Amino acid sequence: MKEAVQTQQGEVAPQTSNENKRAFSCEHFESAGEYVLIEGRILRKGDANIFLEDLTPATHKELPKQVGFANPLPLGLASFSFMCLTLGLVNARVRGVTNLYLLNASFIFGGAVVLLSGLLSFCVGDTFCMTVFGSFGGFWISWGCLNIEQFGVTKAYADDPQALQNILGFYLAGWTVFNFLVMVCSMKSTWGIFLLLFFLDLTFLMLCIGSFTQSVNASMAGGYFGILSSCCGWYSLYCSIANKDSSYVPLVAYPMPGSQIV
Repeated sequence: MKEAVQTQQGEVAPQTSNENKRAFSCEHFESAGEYVLIEGRILRKGDANIFLEDLTPATHKELPKQVGFANPLPLGLASFSFMCLTLGLVNARVRGVTNLYLLNASFIFGGAVVLLSGLLSFCVGDTFCMTVFGSFGGFWISWGCLNIEQFGVTKAYADDPQALQNILGFYLAGWTVFNFLVMVCSMKSTWGIFLLLFFLDLTFLMLCIGSFTQSVNASMAGGYFGILSSCCGWYSLYCSIANKDSSYVPLVAYPMPGSQIV
């Protein structure tokens, strides 16, 4: 709807109502008697002064910046490194501990956190983290289920323990192959992430050999490699959340040769 405003010269000029307002600037304006035309909008001179003052940079209000998604990498690294450390300590038989019963439930809940981190990586468009954390989330959940008596996995092979060890070896062999592939895909990331996956691949390999050969030394070696992998994960985690604004001791995530990470 347009209204007409009559000037002192008798001319009728259209005025735009609130329905058709648009963005305008104050670089050019025209005056007709007591009225002022500013980018198609007619105002009285007294009102125009107030209108122009509202457009000055001192009173201009900017729209709030859009807040993006948080980085899900530290969440996945925190849960993964914790479980990798505890499992490595048990496999290495530190202080003579060989029983996983207390940790099995934590593997399921920890795996759910890692899986959640993978799903959140999908939201931020990080295909690598989505694949790695999503897959290892499933690994930790399944590993906890394999060692919980209520799932009946051990009872199913009660008459043939060697078959259980062979099946477990096949299971670990598949994860060895998968981990090797993602390790190769991390060669242009950071040293912390690459070494995490490198030591983790050696962990799977040693545990796989230990399952097939019933070698305690091979399983213990896998445990020590798991501890090294978790240490790399802790370092990468700290580098992801520590900076000059949040910590007095920020660490540097050193990039691999040829990496595009700054």
